[in-house]
Amino acid sequence: MSNSYTAPVEDYLKAIYEIETGPGQGTVATNEIAERLSVAPASVSGMVRRLADQGLLEYERYRGVRLTPQGRRVALQTIRRHRI
Repeated sequence: MSNSYTAPVEDYLKAIYEIETGPGQGTVATNEIAERLSVAPASVSGMVRRLADQGLLEYERYRGVRLTPQGRRVALQTIRRHRI
């Protein structure tokens, strides 16, 4: 697996990871992601579809998103790299 993810992809994965592992865990609503990243909900929908196509998240319309094991790995790598 390469680390060739763009900064926006890493930002989305990190935000989803942080919401997912916070209180009330489970699926993450696209509105929560939009709020966390200060972007329009429509922008989130487009990115979520791209991330799902890349196998980084599972997306169920009207239910929300959840990181796949690969998406979780990328999110954790991003978080670790930002801490250094």
